[in-house]
Amino acid sequence: MIAEARSIVARASLDRERVANGRVALVSFVLAFAVLLSVALIEGAKPFYYDSLNYWMLGETFVRHGDFSLLNFNSPLRGYLLPLVDHGLQGLAGTIGWSPSTSARIFNALVFALICGVLGPAIAELAWPQRRWGMWRRLALVVPFIVFWRGFLSFPLSDFPALACVLLALVASARPLSPAWMLLAGVAAGAAIQARPSYTTLVVIVPVLVAWRLIEDREPSREWLLRVVLCLTLLIAGFVGISLPQSLQTHRHFKSWSFVPGSADHLENLQLTEGLRLQRYETYIGTGHGPQMFYEDPSGAKLLSSRAGAQVSGIGEYVSLTAEHPLTIAGVIARHVVSGLDQRYSTPYIEHLDTGSHRWMRIVGFLLIFLALLRLLWPASRRALGKARWRYPVALIACCVTSLPSAMETRFLLPLYVLIYLLVLAPGWPSPLVHGASGLRRWRTVAVITAAAVPFLVVFWAVTSATSSHLHFG
Repeated sequence: MIAEARSIVARASLDRERVANGRVALVSFVLAFAVLLSVALIEGAKPFYYDSLNYWMLGETFVRHGDFSLLNFNSPLRGYLLPLVDHGLQGLAGTIGWSPSTSARIFNALVFALICGVLGPAIAELAWPQRRWGMWRRLALVVPFIVFWRGFLSFPLSDFPALACVLLALVASARPLSPAWMLLAGVAAGAAIQARPSYTTLVVIVPVLVAWRLIEDREPSREWLLRVVLCLTLLIAGFVGISLPQSLQTHRHFKSWSFVPGSADHLENLQLTEGLRLQRYETYIGTGHGPQMFYEDPSGAKLLSSRAGAQVSGIGEYVSLTAEHPLTIAGVIARHVVSGLDQRYSTPYIEHLDTGSHRWMRIVGFLLIFLALLRLLWPASRRALGKARWRYPVALIACCVTSLPSAMETRFLLPLYVLIYLLVLAPGWPSPLVHGASGLRRWRTVAVITAAAVPFLVVFWAVTSATSSHLHFG
């Protein structure tokens, strides 16, 4: 009787905590949206370029002869989901009288606010459940997104909607006995892949996270088993439901049943080939140069030139190359990682080239990476995070794995950037001053951290400077 009463009290307390946390998340979302929309409006209306224009125009392809159908979509390269969102934004803009730029900025501000105010902190609380994220800490997460990514607010691109879907899938996977959450996990995982096919690793990541949580909370009962079967069925149904239109479109127009966008155009072959040739890629819209910024990789390009047709024909050939030339491929991947973590610009479309004016942003970015590593490698700091479920940080990193062989862009590592920001902003940083010591010994930890930071920054700067020396425009 006493045990049952305690259980009821514990459940009531948990329910109150969830309600309070939900209110904090809602208020944070609203405030973050207001801030981000203000930034987007200050940035001003911008024309859509290249990929962003292509996504927006694809939103018009669902209607033919006055009839709407998902199967009318026929891009061999893009997934249908973001163009479908753009189709909805076009209809809304036409009804209200907004411009395409205004519609895109409002939508992107909503997505950014969802990531900063709700989903990012939810991942942090899953990973470190003893550390709660209040409103001000959630709003602090808005700051690095504004500083480093504000240019993305102006364009209808897939990067941040896909990131939101990734985070939602990971959050939902933590509730494997809830039918609604499992359905949402399947939908979110499928939607992330439709927005960015590089997130196909979610096909493995989400089931692993679900299985892990089920093993932790297993109950040897018939009712529990039936509920697990129901929830797993809904997980699969959600994924299939969101992926099926892409599969049907691909079959109708390109005679393939693949649900992965770009498969009809062999996108992975292009990415693997360009990833050997280039350390980094960016898009320039200013004057005096062509729009393509190629940062060549001499070692990778030399290896590529030795192949028939100077191209990689698929994942199998890339694995074979890796086995034959492990050190060369390891160097290529390492340079991709460093290049992907070198944030030179806050926009996907560069109007003014960095001639030193953006140096502060790059240094701050490197310092954030160092602080995130410090949070993990400094024992006192790591212990201060409390009990950890490391599978969630690892899942964020795993979401980036398929992008590493590609010609790198910073946006390809967005899940890793989220992890960096969460580690830096997570509560519980210990003081670097040695407690109880006096004189110079009190500053011993500060000296060690500084001594580690300097070579870290020097190495990053040296590698990225070498990358810059191989830039040419096309």
